[in-house]
Amino acid sequence: MIRRTQLIQAGVVTQDGPTLDEIREQERAESEASTVFEAEDSEFDEEAEEPSEEEEEPESEAEREAVEEPEAADDAPDYPSMTVVQLKDLLREAGKPVSGNKAELIEKIEHMARTMPENVFQYDDIKGLDPLIRWFKMTGRLFSPEAAIYGFTRFPAGVLLTGVPGCGKSMVAKAIANEWDMGFHRVHPDELVGPCIADNETFMRNLVNGLAARAPVVCFMDEAEKLLGQTRAGTMYRASDAARDSAESILLQFMEDDNSGVFFIFTANEYRKMSPALLDRFHGRFFIDLPSRSARKDIISSMLEIRQRNPSDYDIERLVGISDGFSGRDIRTAIDEAMKSAFFQDARPLVESDLVEAFSQAIPTSEIHLDQIAEMREMVSQGKMRRANSQELEAGALVVKDGGQIEWV
Repeated sequence: MIRRTQLIQAGVVTQDGPTLDEIREQERAESEASTVFEAEDSEFDEEAEEPSEEEEEPESEAEREAVEEPEAADDAPDYPSMTVVQLKDLLREAGKPVSGNKAELIEKIEHMARTMPENVFQYDDIKGLDPLIRWFKMTGRLFSPEAAIYGFTRFPAGVLLTGVPGCGKSMVAKAIANEWDMGFHRVHPDELVGPCIADNETFMRNLVNGLAARAPVVCFMDEAEKLLGQTRAGTMYRASDAARDSAESILLQFMEDDNSGVFFIFTANEYRKMSPALLDRFHGRFFIDLPSRSARKDIISSMLEIRQRNPSDYDIERLVGISDGFSGRDIRTAIDEAMKSAFFQDARPLVESDLVEAFSQAIPTSEIHLDQIAEMREMVSQGKMRRANSQELEAGALVVKDGGQIEWV
């Protein structure tokens, strides 16, 4: 900035005005005033930067929660904003009933979140099914980038598991979804059946399209023969047969064409009702037999530990001996019955006699589904099905006789 004194000294300003001394005195006064204002402004800035004692006081717990609350709310699912279909999907994935209006569905989900911790299973949780687990471990690698680099061009489509109720098929499906780091979608056949053929087509198409959008995902359908099984008798062709054929056609086409990473795990109690075309789509077909002696030992010990009981406090070998023909569900039910007996007697400790009595009174699955088990074992011996259980030489086990003939004893 060029001062007026400099102009006067240089002879630029010639008009009448204040003398040079007067100008210098005026500029000196302006400079001093400017310094005072700058100092005051600096003090104001320092006061603004330094919090007062009131501001330095820590926030109350309520204030902190009020500040943090919106962030927590963002993480929580907004169930009211979801559609009925989305709410039902959440319940299906948890294996829960999906009936009811929207408010009832939300209440079911919130109750489930409050009271039912999610079961996460791993390979180690599955007892006595070593051949099946080895197959799943190898098959799971086909979803890896290394498999694509190696030259595999398609993902496996699925597997069919047969076996009596309570042999662990649902547990296997959940463990696979967890070990493969995939989503899990459970569907009940009844949910895909409508009053007319067009409904079946729509339900199945919505299912497969939804699965493709969520891939990679494991889709678990229990008792699939209820939807996809052949039920026609003789030459009669009923509307229900047409509905099944329509739904199956859409599924077959999807399993043939899709390569998004949808893996189906279907179970069937009546294997012979499944159509050959559908059976050909599966990369594996396994029969889950009743647990062997060593498997029952592992299951009993594991279930006692889960219920905060020490297996060494009981004669596990004795329980294994009287549980021949039991499924995993039979064992769980018997242990729970024994615990209820002790609990209703002033919550006394669980003793071995409680377990022995409960196991002795139970009706094993093998007695209820004897013919079905024998039929599926025969199919294994004929090479139409692979055995999922570890092979052991005991009653009901697979044995290779002289000459290579496979028999059940």
